[in-house]
Amino acid sequence: MKRILAFMVLAGLVTIGLVPLVRAYEAHTVNVKVRVEHRYNLIKAARLAGPGEIEANAELIDASGVDSTACNDSAMGPFMVPVETCVAWLVTIVASNPHSYPITGVVITDHFSAEVAGQPIDSLPVAVTVISHSRGRFKALSFDTQYRITWYVTYVSGDVESPETVDNSDVLLPGQSVALTMLVWTKLNPSGRQEYTSPGTYTLNSGPTMKWLNAPLDEGGHQFSAEAASILVEAYVP
Repeated sequence: MKRILAFMVLAGLVTIGLVPLVRAYEAHTVNVKVRVEHRYNLIKAARLAGPGEIEANAELIDASGVDSTACNDSAMGPFMVPVETCVAWLVTIVASNPHSYPITGVVITDHFSAEVAGQPIDSLPVAVTVISHSRGRFKALSFDTQYRITWYVTYVSGDVESPETVDNSDVLLPGQSVALTMLVWTKLNPSGRQEYTSPGTYTLNSGPTMKWLNAPLDEGGHQFSAEAASILVEAYVP
């Protein structure tokens, strides 16, 4: 599959865009035939959260056991961070419709790495799933390992925590863009140590995946799927 990855670094803001050429993406729904799409736009951006943004969302960070007042005290930049230090980012995902027709059934998913926690700070229909595992001799201690999000971009109604109830049949009009902003921060590991515990390169998130229909299925629509690149972070020993 031919793709063009565009990387832009401007004033501490990294955006990652993915633009396909003429080959169709793989379908992920049974009995949905994929056709060729020529234009596509999904952008992800990340930067360090500012002091006011951290303070405004301190409850989210503090609830995870991390001291929000210590976040971003010594980071060299958004992707060069010291070990064993709270670092908080604002991660923004932008979905656009560059086509000449409306698209529908738009869903974006993303998985964050085990070293970070994340919550949306926008009032958008986003389901946050926290994957937990057990540890200890009798598997009695539970700890969170990964945060996953599902954003229903063309949401109409329903409980986002119960996907079977969600009506996602609204449309994204030609030229229309919508954005989701997440607060993401390094959390404590199962032993209570502040991540990142060791120097090295880490994946902040897996990269958002977007699925959409070029028309409702009952009107002969076809599904398309595309994925943007992940964000990498380098942890160092000060």
